[in-house]
Amino acid sequence: MNKKDSLKSFFTEHWKYLAVSTACKLNIFDVLAEKGKTAIEISQSLSLHKKNTKILLDALYEIEFLSHENDTYILTENSIYLTENHSESLKYACMHWATEHLTTWQNLDFSIRTNKSAFEDQFGASYFDYLNQDVQKLTDYHKAMNAYARDDYKKINHVIDFSIHKSIMDVGGSYGALLQTIKQNNINVKCYLFDLDLVIESQEKRNDITYIKGDFFERISTYSEAIILSRILHDWNDEKAIKILNNTFKSLPENGFLYVIENCSDKLTTNLSLLSLNMLAVCESYERSSLEYISLANKADFKFREAKKLNQLQTILIFTK
Repeated sequence: MNKKDSLKSFFTEHWKYLAVSTACKLNIFDVLAEKGKTAIEISQSLSLHKKNTKILLDALYEIEFLSHENDTYILTENSIYLTENHSESLKYACMHWATEHLTTWQNLDFSIRTNKSAFEDQFGASYFDYLNQDVQKLTDYHKAMNAYARDDYKKINHVIDFSIHKSIMDVGGSYGALLQTIKQNNINVKCYLFDLDLVIESQEKRNDITYIKGDFFERISTYSEAIILSRILHDWNDEKAIKILNNTFKSLPENGFLYVIENCSDKLTTNLSLLSLNMLAVCESYERSSLEYISLANKADFKFREAKKLNQLQTILIFTK
């Protein structure tokens, strides 16, 4: 393919993702989870237009999200992860980027010109305030983030010895993927999950985790000798990030530990510019370097101890009070 043809193809690459996210939204992969079905069977099962269903199924076949045998459509290694009940389901992660995020990116020029959130300009509220107004959107968001978190934290017990702590609190801990992983190797460590009322209420509870409702911009409960802020600070500009860190500092006892888990631009060979554009457009923030996170924590009087690599993207920055 020559350069011009390659460019023309590039301009419509998003069609592929949107076809897949639409299939997730319509539960097409779910209806095929147990066995293959014909286009007619799928359209009847989901009350979809017969001809248009066939067009979508053929598109999914073209991009290898379905296979096709004797008029029957079957899941592939890709689409099996997009079923609701798969133990490592990415269904909600897939759908997450196709709605408000897509609209926000279409208005990225606003953020480039103004240094303001294109999301807030489009939807009339900051990103998290917007989610908090709609329980279903909030739930879908946390399901999407939980899908990423399950993979991100798989090796954390090999990197950090949490047994040195009697208690740990995951602040902004969402659906608890991090604490659940920590508990696998540290059954005697008391674990607290701190998040907003709506987040706590919308999830299934575990007996080995204590759930605490609160707002990290107001006050963080003083329950634990160590606190984790995982992928929290990157959602906020410097002023708000320092406010979170100040409240974290107040919550911890003397010599308490803070673990900050983030993508640190100076610790990677991967370029984080696209991620930063997303953070800018959505949250008026960006992906920082480890030195920038350390500087923010220092302003809240934390002392930096060391940095440890968690996975290909994320670094754990360790601080003490």
